Amino acid sequence: MTGEDIEAIWQEIEKEGHRESGWHGRKISRGSPHDLLAGRRMPTGSVGLLYDLDASSVPPGAEWPEGKGFRTKVQLITAGSGGKLRVALELSGAQYRDVFSALCADIANVIMEHSPGRAGFSAFLRRLQAWQRFMQFHSDRGLSQEQIRGIFAEITALEQILYPMLGELQAVEAWQGPRALHDFDRLGHALEVKSGSATGDPVMRVSRLEQFDETTVKSLHLCFVALRTDTQDGLSLPALVARQRDRLKDFPGALQRLEDLLVAAGYHESQASNYAEPQLKPASLKLYRVRDEFPRLRREDLHRGIVAGKYSVTVNACSDFQTELSDFAAVFAGDEDVD
Repeated sequence: MTGEDIEAIWQEIEKEGHRESGWHGRKISRGSPHDLLAGRRMPTGSVGLLYDLDASSVPPGAEWPEGKGFRTKVQLITAGSGGKLRVALELSGAQYRDVFSALCADIANVIMEHSPGRAGFSAFLRRLQAWQRFMQFHSDRGLSQEQIRGIFAEITALEQILYPMLGELQAVEAWQGPRALHDFDRLGHALEVKSGSATGDPVMRVSRLEQFDETTVKSLHLCFVALRTDTQDGLSLPALVARQRDRLKDFPGALQRLEDLLVAAGYHESQASNYAEPQLKPASLKLYRVRDEFPRLRREDLHRGIVAGKYSVTVNACSDFQTELSDFAAVFAGDEDVD
């Protein structure tokens, strides 16, 4: 199921000329135990995805995400112990229709990969929350060059450091995504990934005062990924993502988490053609331990009236704190605090 498939169904329903108020839908989950429909609501003519499920599949207190470009509505279809709910994801802005069709197709595919019940609902809700974050930062231009390089660097750290150290399942579980303070966290030990040029003295941008503050975690390490453009031996971001999908195909839970995190970071396959360039190649990965006189700002070192801030640090200024992979592994992969 693709966004184009969903769009075609919406257009077919529109041609049918329904005028009665309410949703007019067409089932898209044939051959699946789930009830999923692409629909058009009258009299507004708005389009959406309808998910009919057992009320018992929804845990008490479930929160229903809404995001820029879509809204979520929940309707009780039948009451009682065998009650049914309808969750409607509805387009709320015509300018978002293209990405909304991709959202609907992606969520439908995720639901159909799971059994009905709590598992299917949980997968639906996680992916919808990821799309909520995607839409929050959505731009018609897609990801910026800085964002592309940032995601590329995080996946590079995943591939070259964390897969060999932890295995695929634990490595992906440690990846925290764009809303977290640090890119990776395992048992309170954090790893922050920064990217920059492979030449000169590159600069790392620090987005929050707490990001390089090791007192908030058991330990804090920094991985700097030096990237260079290489049209012969480099990879585009979609090619790097495809390599992860292939590697994780035997780990469905890890693969779904990867997809959720990519969507939350603003990357979805429907826009992959936008990211054929740049083609990047890691020139080096360097690890640093953030502690003692590491060059950074911490809230406790600033005037109490300063409540937020961004700053930059040159990579060369961190050279005294460079550490070996084995030392990092002893801390990050261990279950105990290591000084």
